[in-house]
Amino acid sequence: MVQTIIVSGPLSGGQINIRKAVISIAAASLAVSVVPATAGETVARETPPKLLPLQPIIVPIINSDRIEGALHVSVVMSAASDVALAGLTEREPKLRAALVAELIEFSRLYVSTQMPVNAAQLRTLLTNASRAQDKDVADVLIVEISAMA
Repeated sequence: MVQTIIVSGPLSGGQINIRKAVISIAAASLAVSVVPATAGETVARETPPKLLPLQPIIVPIINSDRIEGALHVSVVMSAASDVALAGLTEREPKLRAALVAELIEFSRLYVSTQMPVNAAQLRTLLTNASRAQDKDVADVLIVEISAMA
């Protein structure tokens, strides 16, 4: 089961940092695999997730040829294996460039400081852009997102 947490808009009392909680939830959901045991039994075995956290990305929100605010996004990329994770780590600058390009376009078309950010749509776009750049990307997880004036 996949659950999406959407946090957006201004918050009274400052910004909430949910990065650690979401990374823990993502790691827990990726960490359980089922392996065959003896005589037809199955046993759940935990495997460490293959995650590559990226530095936060900030792109402008442009509306009617004016900068209205900034879109702040923190993502974690997941890989299927340790070898794939090592490859993603080496190719991180290219992947980051693809994410920045997709975020600029998303921000231009769909983001306003007056409305919540559609995190599910953004996750799909970022995952597709990352996979087009590098086949080792299994998924892109958004751990923090905000659109602020």
